[in-house]
Amino acid sequence: MITIRQRLFISFSLILLIMLSIIGVFFYTIFNLSEIHKNQIHRYDQIRRVEKLKEYNNSFSWIVLDIVTDYEKIEVVKKRLKKSDELFKKLIIKKKKTIDNSESTIEKQNIQQIFKYFEEIENLIKYQLYKLILVSKNEKIAFDNFNKKFENISLKIDKLLKEEIDYLQTKLDKTEKKRNQFIDTIKVEVVILFIIAFLLSSIISSRITKQIKDKLDKLNKGTLQLFKDDETTIKIDIGKNNELSEITHNLNSYLEKQSDIIHSREELLRNISHELKTPISKAKFVLENLRQNKDDKQIDSLNKVFIDIEELTSKLLQREKLNFAKINSSKFKTSSLILESLSKLSIDDESKVEVIIKEDFNILADKYYLTIALKNLIDNAMKYAQEYPIIIEATENKIEVKNIAKKLTSDLIYYTQPFTREPNQQLGHGLGLNIVNKIIQMHEFKLDYKYNKPYNIFSITFKN
Repeated sequence: MITIRQRLFISFSLILLIMLSIIGVFFYTIFNLSEIHKNQIHRYDQIRRVEKLKEYNNSFSWIVLDIVTDYEKIEVVKKRLKKSDELFKKLIIKKKKTIDNSESTIEKQNIQQIFKYFEEIENLIKYQLYKLILVSKNEKIAFDNFNKKFENISLKIDKLLKEEIDYLQTKLDKTEKKRNQFIDTIKVEVVILFIIAFLLSSIISSRITKQIKDKLDKLNKGTLQLFKDDETTIKIDIGKNNELSEITHNLNSYLEKQSDIIHSREELLRNISHELKTPISKAKFVLENLRQNKDDKQIDSLNKVFIDIEELTSKLLQREKLNFAKINSSKFKTSSLILESLSKLSIDDESKVEVIIKEDFNILADKYYLTIALKNLIDNAMKYAQEYPIIIEATENKIEVKNIAKKLTSDLIYYTQPFTREPNQQLGHGLGLNIVNKIIQMHEFKLDYKYNKPYNIFSITFKN
């Protein structure tokens, strides 16, 4: 089954493909229009070249007319002949370019023929007309024959030039028409692609929306059933491999976790009742002896028992509060935290504690809870120290509590569980480090343990 995320990905890919197609069409259009534009410019330029040839033909006609009219004025004749020479030189320069820019074989042949006619005109003017002026006796007949030859060639040139211009103009009109047709086609294609993209996105989005709505309805029914029938998990079929099934799975995992927490609390209460049975039994035994002997030592023992019960109850309440605790952070100095933690302990001899503050750095945390954590570490160090003083040392982003004692037999994680102690250990209830660990985790700080002979070292590492 395709997931919602996959459907969205496919939809996006298809729309992206269509958009890329539109972009492709756009660039294809630009390329083709550029080619068409080049062809148009080429034909415009060729028409101008052919029009220029027409001007040359007219110029030669005027030159011949001037020479024939003023043939007796030799200076005029020479000027006109010189001008014709200049025009023929320019024609030679234009010849190659005009022929090379022909688009078809017929067009090229026509232009080549036009230039052959121009060569004939050149020959007529430079040689025949000039010779005629110098040696002809029957002037009228001679000039009439010349004019007939010249006009015949000139007319042929005009005819070919007209055909060439008409041909180029026709091609130009066809190019323009092709350009307009191409633009109209592209417009239709782009509109069609946009319509396809819109319809495709609408269809896929509506199907995805419907799928999400159906699954949300099922999830809602399952949630209502959860409260109605007192179920511990949401028992509905949302299908597999989709995002809402993941949400349902995570929600069921949370509900199972909550169920485990409830089970854990029940187990904790059983452990508490078990832990309280021993001091209560001791208290009953001591009370019975007290009735019989009225011994002060027994009364002290009884007092210790109730102090033990009070301490256990206090720690249990602390531990339970941590399950619902909210952090109220503030900034304070390391020295302030250490002094407040020590003030909460009843230390009969101050020489039993050595405080070394190498760096009095700032801490951002809940001072109330962090004081409890450090107090518990100091209290443990005092209880299990084989020699005094214990050392509380503040270095960069870290507080270490050291005492001279035997190395712990298990890893730290073992002692952070509730009601865990060293084998044959009589003091404490196994809750101190559990409370410390919970507080440290709440703050996302780090609790570590190491043994550096002869010291057991517990440390709290703070964030930078």
